[in-house]
Amino acid sequence: MKGHSKCARPLAVWLALALAACSGSTQPPTPPSANGSASGAGIFRPQSLSYYGCPVFTGGSYNATVTNSPVDKNSKAYIKSVIQAGDTAGFYASTGVEQVNLANDKTPLLHVHQRVRYHKFPVPYPWLSNFYIEPLGDAHAMIVHTQDCHLFESYGTIYKHPTLSAYSGAHWDLRKRLRWLPPGTPSAMASGLPLFAGMVRWEDYESGSINHALNWTGIAGSVAQYEFVRPASDTDWLPFQGKSSYQLPYGARLRLKASFNTSGWGTQATMVAQAMKTYGIYLSDTGSSGNGLYFANDSHGNNPWNSADLSSLSQITMSDFDVIQLPTILRVPGH
Repeated sequence: MKGHSKCARPLAVWLALALAACSGSTQPPTPPSANGSASGAGIFRPQSLSYYGCPVFTGGSYNATVTNSPVDKNSKAYIKSVIQAGDTAGFYASTGVEQVNLANDKTPLLHVHQRVRYHKFPVPYPWLSNFYIEPLGDAHAMIVHTQDCHLFESYGTIYKHPTLSAYSGAHWDLRKRLRWLPPGTPSAMASGLPLFAGMVRWEDYESGSINHALNWTGIAGSVAQYEFVRPASDTDWLPFQGKSSYQLPYGARLRLKASFNTSGWGTQATMVAQAMKTYGIYLSDTGSSGNGLYFANDSHGNNPWNSADLSSLSQITMSDFDVIQLPTILRVPGH
């Protein structure tokens, strides 16, 4: 992904909502577990649309169902465009590389040094030396402060004691509706959307359903170069490789067709497909191998996902989707 923004807005006043479980601790909250197991399976049942006591943009676009939303009049043209530009692969679950760090009022705050002059971090991030950074090229870092329910994300993250630095990033108040970033502003993803909001979290599976839209990574060059729709705010700036005048904008929301048959699938893949039908997927970023969906490890750092179960997702391709009616198409400032 590429980022090209100025800066994100200042953080709202932090609220001290002390949790008894965290009192006096300098460590992040201990996630619930099942029967003492590291996976947390079986007992912990998070409240719907909640993450360790924090709402997740309740009432915002990620939580809105699209089951009956109208299809864009140019949906077929957009889908054909993406396919002709090279996106012919099946979907897949990217597991084992993303993890959410949990922070609290005792977690130290670090100023984030900007790796490029045009991406600034106006607020400090809660950070511990053992916080997880995605080990692949994007070097994502995600932190949820469970007492004031703020989300912090960064891309190109580097921590070398005592310095935390990143290429781009953003923060949000999870108790409020999703805040759109200014046009031309990325987050941990090229689109400016929150990575955390559209991930398949183990807590989703434990709750029995995925109650939000998913973030989807297309193949680089198969979507619009500078066009986006809200709630997105930016693109990856990579040239479109197709020939169609219909180039799918960042932030476009797609819905898996209700007729798509998942009979015989495992519970994990079935749950993901149902979320695609009910809440849809957002075009949020691109990569060399497209049609990836973000999955998070559990809060203990383990990868609990069943790869054999999730392999059924490879049967889903772009031709199985409709593009939901697009809002006004915008362009990255200056382009």
